[in-house]
Amino acid sequence: MAAAPVRFLNAAAWPLTIWTSLSHLEEHPADDYVERTSPIVATAVAFWICFVALILLANPAVIAVGGSFDDGSSLVTFVRRTPGAIVGVLWLVTPLLYVAGWWMFTARDEAFPR
Repeated sequence: MAAAPVRFLNAAAWPLTIWTSLSHLEEHPADDYVERTSPIVATAVAFWICFVALILLANPAVIAVGGSFDDGSSLVTFVRRTPGAIVGVLWLVTPLLYVAGWWMFTARDEAFPR
């Protein structure tokens, strides 16, 4: 059984450490371990998709808008645009997925200690 700080760090980094637990599936072919691991893997995939989308969409894109006048002068301005509602939803869903995955990971870790 791992020490408490190591178990906490392992659980806190569950989106990364869940992938190593997939190597233990053949040790528990008929156990509840496999049934408890599949939802965690799906949650980890959803978490990483939301996390990457949040990073990409929360940073506003800079668009150069320009034009020219009749007298030959030109005007160029930079406009920052960000997708509105999706960023708010991602700020809600990403932490919820993290907390749900953490809970599932610790519940499985307590039920099936290494």
